[in-house]
Amino acid sequence: MPHSSAALAIPDLPPVPPPARHPMDPRRGESLSPMFAAFLCWLLDVEPMTDPAITGIAVSGNSVLAATSDDPLFDAHLGSLEDFERNLRGWGDACGASPSTVDALVARLRRAGR
Repeated sequence: MPHSSAALAIPDLPPVPPPARHPMDPRRGESLSPMFAAFLCWLLDVEPMTDPAITGIAVSGNSVLAATSDDPLFDAHLGSLEDFERNLRGWGDACGASPSTVDALVARLRRAGR
């Protein structure tokens, strides 16, 4: 028995909303440096946007060091801890993230590698 095309039609379904993203997701920023975007991907545990990707962060004194998908040693110096904290707070402000959200990320950064 032939099927009519109307019987096989897929009903219109409401669009599926995209998955919730962290308010500070780096995909929200068009002008973020690749290094800061890679750092945010690691910090927020989201799919990497860069190649190489950051696979780990360590804080030593005032330095933020990274291991990457190209080099598992923590020998890539990214900058000072103060610069990263300032950048996190600035990005949080730009994204409208709550102070407690930003403070939690700063605390995670400070604990990195410990």
